[in-house]
Amino acid sequence: MRVLVLFLAAALVLVGISNGRAGLEPGLAGAQPVEELVFEHPDSVSRHLFRRDVLPEYHRLIRAEAPLCFFDVSSDGAADLALNTRIDVVPTAVVVRDGREIDRIVGYWGPSNFFRPLSHILARLKEQPG
Repeated sequence: MRVLVLFLAAALVLVGISNGRAGLEPGLAGAQPVEELVFEHPDSVSRHLFRRDVLPEYHRLIRAEAPLCFFDVSSDGAADLALNTRIDVVPTAVVVRDGREIDRIVGYWGPSNFFRPLSHILARLKEQPG
Protein backbone atom coordinates (compact mmCIF):
# COMPACT_ATOMS: atom_id res chain seq x y z
CA MET A 1 0.00 0.00 0.00
CA ARG A 2 2.86 2.37 0.82
CA VAL A 3 4.33 1.81 -2.66
CA LEU A 4 0.95 2.61 -4.22
CA VAL A 5 0.65 5.83 -2.24
CA LEU A 6 4.20 6.84 -3.16
CA PHE A 7 3.56 6.00 -6.82
CA LEU A 8 0.38 8.05 -6.87
CA ALA A 9 1.99 10.99 -5.08
CA ALA A 10 4.94 10.93 -7.51
CA ALA A 11 2.60 10.74 -10.49
CA LEU A 12 0.66 13.75 -9.26
CA VAL A 13 3.84 15.73 -8.72
CA LEU A 14 5.13 14.82 -12.18
CA VAL A 15 1.81 15.68 -13.72
CA GLY A 16 2.03 19.09 -12.08
CA ILE A 17 -1.56 19.31 -10.96
CA SER A 18 -2.15 22.50 -8.99
CA ASN A 19 -3.19 22.49 -5.35
CA GLY A 20 -6.41 23.94 -4.04
CA ARG A 21 -9.78 24.54 -5.62
CA ALA A 22 -8.50 27.44 -7.72
CA GLY A 23 -8.84 25.35 -10.86
CA LEU A 24 -12.56 25.10 -10.21
CA GLU A 25 -13.19 28.84 -9.94
CA PRO A 26 -14.79 30.24 -13.08
CA GLY A 27 -12.93 32.94 -14.94
CA LEU A 28 -9.42 32.04 -13.82
CA ALA A 29 -6.83 32.04 -16.59
CA GLY A 30 -5.89 28.50 -17.58
CA ALA A 31 -8.49 26.97 -15.28
CA GLN A 32 -9.61 23.50 -16.32
CA PRO A 33 -12.20 22.30 -13.80
CA VAL A 34 -11.81 18.59 -13.20
CA GLU A 35 -14.15 16.54 -11.03
CA GLU A 36 -14.59 12.89 -10.16
CA LEU A 37 -18.22 11.76 -10.17
CA VAL A 38 -18.88 8.44 -8.45
CA PHE A 39 -22.16 6.77 -9.29
CA GLU A 40 -23.32 4.33 -6.64
CA HIS A 41 -26.35 2.66 -5.12
CA PRO A 42 -26.91 2.86 -1.35
CA ASP A 43 -27.57 -0.90 -1.08
CA SER A 44 -24.40 -1.91 -2.93
CA VAL A 45 -21.71 -3.71 -0.95
CA SER A 46 -19.06 -2.25 -3.24
CA ARG A 47 -20.24 1.24 -2.26
CA HIS A 48 -19.21 0.61 1.33
CA LEU A 49 -15.92 -1.01 0.28
CA PHE A 50 -15.09 1.88 -2.06
CA ARG A 51 -15.78 4.47 0.61
CA ARG A 52 -13.78 2.53 3.20
CA ASP A 53 -10.79 1.66 1.00
CA VAL A 54 -10.51 4.60 -1.39
CA LEU A 55 -12.07 7.68 0.15
CA PRO A 56 -9.46 8.40 2.87
CA GLU A 57 -6.53 8.24 0.42
CA TYR A 58 -8.48 10.12 -2.24
CA HIS A 59 -9.22 12.96 0.16
CA ARG A 60 -5.62 13.05 1.29
CA LEU A 61 -4.00 12.98 -2.18
CA ILE A 62 -6.40 14.02 -4.93
CA ARG A 63 -9.44 15.87 -3.58
CA ALA A 64 -7.98 19.33 -4.23
CA GLU A 65 -7.17 18.51 -7.85
CA ALA A 66 -10.37 16.64 -8.69
CA PRO A 67 -13.12 17.04 -6.09
CA LEU A 68 -15.27 13.97 -5.57
CA CYS A 69 -19.06 14.01 -5.89
CA PHE A 70 -21.30 11.02 -5.20
CA PHE A 71 -24.48 10.32 -7.14
CA ASP A 72 -27.14 7.81 -6.14
CA VAL A 73 -28.16 6.12 -9.41
CA SER A 74 -31.58 5.34 -7.97
CA SER A 75 -32.52 8.96 -7.24
CA ASP A 76 -30.07 11.61 -8.47
CA GLY A 77 -30.38 13.24 -11.88
CA ALA A 78 -27.58 11.23 -13.51
CA ALA A 79 -29.59 11.31 -16.74
CA ASP A 80 -29.19 15.11 -16.80
CA LEU A 81 -25.38 14.88 -16.93
CA ALA A 82 -23.47 14.88 -20.21
CA LEU A 83 -22.11 11.33 -19.96
CA ASN A 84 -20.82 9.38 -22.95
CA THR A 85 -22.84 6.28 -22.03
CA ARG A 86 -25.26 5.30 -19.32
CA ILE A 87 -24.18 3.94 -15.94
CA ASP A 88 -24.68 0.16 -15.89
CA VAL A 89 -22.32 -0.86 -13.06
CA VAL A 90 -21.91 0.63 -9.61
CA PRO A 91 -19.72 2.10 -8.51
CA THR A 92 -18.59 3.85 -11.66
CA ALA A 93 -16.17 6.76 -11.30
CA VAL A 94 -16.36 9.30 -14.13
CA VAL A 95 -13.70 11.97 -14.58
CA VAL A 96 -15.15 15.14 -16.09
CA ARG A 97 -13.52 18.35 -17.19
CA ASP A 98 -15.65 21.43 -17.80
CA GLY A 99 -18.75 19.23 -17.42
CA ARG A 100 -17.67 16.83 -20.18
CA GLU A 101 -16.83 13.18 -19.56
CA ILE A 102 -13.15 12.42 -20.13
CA ASP A 103 -12.92 8.80 -18.96
CA ARG A 104 -14.39 6.39 -16.43
CA ILE A 105 -13.44 3.57 -14.13
CA VAL A 106 -16.20 0.96 -14.11
CA GLY A 107 -16.71 -1.24 -11.06
CA TYR A 108 -14.50 -1.63 -8.03
CA TRP A 109 -11.75 -4.22 -7.56
CA GLY A 110 -9.70 -2.65 -4.81
CA PRO A 111 -7.76 0.55 -4.24
CA SER A 112 -4.80 -0.20 -6.53
CA ASN A 113 -7.19 -1.00 -9.39
CA PHE A 114 -8.79 2.38 -8.80
CA PHE A 115 -5.79 4.64 -8.20
CA ARG A 116 -3.62 3.23 -11.00
CA PRO A 117 -6.06 4.02 -13.84
CA LEU A 118 -7.03 7.30 -12.18
CA SER A 119 -3.40 8.45 -12.18
CA HIS A 120 -3.21 7.65 -15.92
CA ILE A 121 -6.42 9.56 -16.62
CA LEU A 122 -5.19 12.61 -14.70
CA ALA A 123 -1.82 12.47 -16.47
CA ARG A 124 -3.57 12.36 -19.86
CA LEU A 125 -5.67 15.37 -18.87
CA LYS A 126 -2.53 17.35 -18.18
CA GLU A 127 -1.19 16.52 -21.65
CA GLN A 128 -4.43 17.43 -23.47
CA PRO A 129 -5.34 21.04 -24.16
CA GLY A 130 -8.52 22.20 -22.41
